[in-house]
Amino acid sequence: MAPDPAQAFYWLCRVVIGGIFIYAACRKINAPQELADNIASYHLLPSSMINPLALGLPLFEFTGGLLLLTGYFCATGLLSIILMLVLFLAALASAIVRGLPIDCGCFGGQSWLDVAPGVSAARDSVLLPGALYAYWYCVARDARGEVKRAMAEPEKRAQIDDQKSTRISAV
Repeated sequence: MAPDPAQAFYWLCRVVIGGIFIYAACRKINAPQELADNIASYHLLPSSMINPLALGLPLFEFTGGLLLLTGYFCATGLLSIILMLVLFLAALASAIVRGLPIDCGCFGGQSWLDVAPGVSAARDSVLLPGALYAYWYCVARDARGEVKRAMAEPEKRAQIDDQKSTRISAV
C-alpha cells in the first residue's frame, strides 16, 4: 500500500513543529531571566505578569511539543501551538510596527536562531500554516472515523473500534 502524501505531510508537520517547540522550550528553561527581559522589551504586558510568563511559557511550549511528538492529545497540542504562534506573530508585528529594537527571545540564551523580528515573524508565518494543516488533518481524520463507525452495522463497529485503537497506539 502506497503511503498517503497527506498523512506523510501531517506526520512531518507534527515532528518538525513539535521538535522546534521542544528545542525552544529547553533553551528558555535554562535562562528565565533573559526570557523575562525579552518579554519586557515588547512593552505589551504589565511588569507583574512578566516573570510568571517567563517561567510558565517554556513549560507550555515543551508540553505542546511533546503532545505533538507522542501523538497523545495531538489536537490539544496543536491548538496550544497554534495559539502560541498567533500570539507570537501578534507580538512581533507590534514590535515591528512600533520600531522596537528587540531580540525575539524565541530560542533563549542568545541563540543564533534569534534573528531580526521580521525574520522571526516570517519563520512563525511558515510554521502556522503547517500547524493549521496538521490540526485540520487530525480533526478530519477523527471525524471520518466517527462517521464511518456511526454508519456501520453493529457487528462492524467492534472491528472499527479495534482498528481505531490500533491506529492510536501506532501514532
